[in-house]
Amino acid sequence: MSHVLECLDCGNESKAENPVSICEKCGGLMEYRLVKTKIQFKGPVNFWRYRPVLPSVSNIVSLGEGGTPIQNAERLAESLHFKNLYLKDETRNPTSSFKDRSASLILSDAKSRGYDSLVCATNGNHGASISAYAAKVDVNANLVVPSVVDMGKLAQMMMYDAKIVQQGDTIEEAIDRARELEREMDWYQATTELNPLSIEGLKTISYEIVEQEGVPDWVIVAMGSGATLHALWKGFLEMEMLGIIDKKPSLIGVQAEGCAPISNAYNEGSDEPLSLDKGETEASAIRVKDPLYGKLALDALRDSNGFAVSISDEAMVEAGKEIARNEGIFAEPASAAPVACLKLKEVQDRIPHDARIVCLVTSSGLKTDDILKNLTKRRKSPRLGSRLATKERILRVIDQSPTYGYAIWKSLGSSMTIGAVYQHLTDLESKGLVKSTPEGKRKLLEITERGKRALQALDDLQVLL
Repeated sequence: MSHVLECLDCGNESKAENPVSICEKCGGLMEYRLVKTKIQFKGPVNFWRYRPVLPSVSNIVSLGEGGTPIQNAERLAESLHFKNLYLKDETRNPTSSFKDRSASLILSDAKSRGYDSLVCATNGNHGASISAYAAKVDVNANLVVPSVVDMGKLAQMMMYDAKIVQQGDTIEEAIDRARELEREMDWYQATTELNPLSIEGLKTISYEIVEQEGVPDWVIVAMGSGATLHALWKGFLEMEMLGIIDKKPSLIGVQAEGCAPISNAYNEGSDEPLSLDKGETEASAIRVKDPLYGKLALDALRDSNGFAVSISDEAMVEAGKEIARNEGIFAEPASAAPVACLKLKEVQDRIPHDARIVCLVTSSGLKTDDILKNLTKRRKSPRLGSRLATKERILRVIDQSPTYGYAIWKSLGSSMTIGAVYQHLTDLESKGLVKSTPEGKRKLLEITERGKRALQALDDLQVLL
C-alpha cells in the first residue's frame, strides 16, 4: 500500500470503495497520505514518471500529459524589473490545460474500477480534460456546468462527445447537482472538489519544477477553489519528507478583485475564506465564491511564508498580452494573474529583484471568451462568420420546425447532393443533435435539446467574432 485516504481533521481512514473528498464522521476534507519513504523515479520527465508517489491504478489512461516546459522569461523579466523569472507552461498539455494531469489519474482510476460512466461538475478546463480522457477509453462523460462557461472550453467538451447539462449560475450549484447524480445514477465522481485524486494529479507540477530548475524562491499561483495552490504545497512537503529537497519555496496566491474570498481572508488575518454573496470576474477559471480548499490554501500561504493578493480583470488581460508578445505563450486571464501581480507595489516590495520566481501558466487563452472579446474589438475579419458550416445550416433549418431530409435538401438549393445531406443528417443524429421518427417511408427530423444548445453556443461565438 502506497497511500492512505484519511480525514485531515479527525484522521478517519476511508472505507469507501471509491475516492471520497468528505469525511463521513466529521465532514472534514479527505486526502491521500503517502506512506512510502523510499522513492525512485524512472523514465522521461512526464506525468507518469511520478507514479511512485501517486495512488495506485491498474490501468493507465494517458494522452501524453505532463513534462511541460519551464521557460526562462528573460524579456518579460526585464520589463517587470526582475532578474530570474520562469513560466511553467501548462498550455502544452493535450487539451491545453494543467487539468489534464488530474484527468489522466481520475480516468485511470475510473477505468481500473470498471466504470463506463462518470459525472463531473465543471466551469471549464477540468470538464474539457475529463471529456477528452473519457473519450479515449469509451467512458460516458456527463458534465454539469453553470450558466456561463467559456466558449472554447464548451466547444472542447462538445467535440469530445460529452453529455452536458446546465445547472444554476455558479460552480457551487453545479457541484451540488453532480453529487445528486452520483447517488442517483451510480456514476463515478470526477469533480475536482469531490475527488481527492485531483490534488494528487496537480501536485506533480511541483515535482517537475524541482527536477527541471531546482527549488525556486517563489512560486505564484492563481486561486479559485484553492486546490491548485494546496496541491503544489503538498508536492513540496512530500519532496522534503522524501529527502528530495531540503528547502521549500514561498507561495503567492492570486485572485480576481471581484472574487477574492481567500486573498481577502489572508489580508484580514482570517483562518477561513470569507463568505461572498456573489463572485464577479470575467476570469471564469477562478470564479469560485465558496472555495472548498480555501482554508488549506491559507495554511499553505502562511506555512510557506508567502502571501495573497488580488488583481483586476483588466490587469490579467493586459498581462496575458505581455506574456504572448514577450514569450510566445498565449495564456488565459486566470493563468496570466501570477504575472500580473508582479506589477503590484506590495509584491515588488516583498520579493527581491534577484529572486528565482516561477509563475504557473495553467491554461491557453484560446479557450476563453474575455481575451477573444478584447482582441476582436480592434480587428474583425470579413470572412469570419460569413458562411455557415453545412451542419449548422441543416440544424437551423430543422430548428425552425420538424421536417424531412428531402425538404432540407431543397431548402439548401443545389449546393450539394441529396446523398451528402443525408450523410450530414446521420452524423447529426449520431451526435444526439437531432432525432428522427419513422413516418411511413420517411423520417420526421426534430432538433434535440443538445442541438439547441449547440446552436446557442455558435450564436454566442458569432457575437464574439
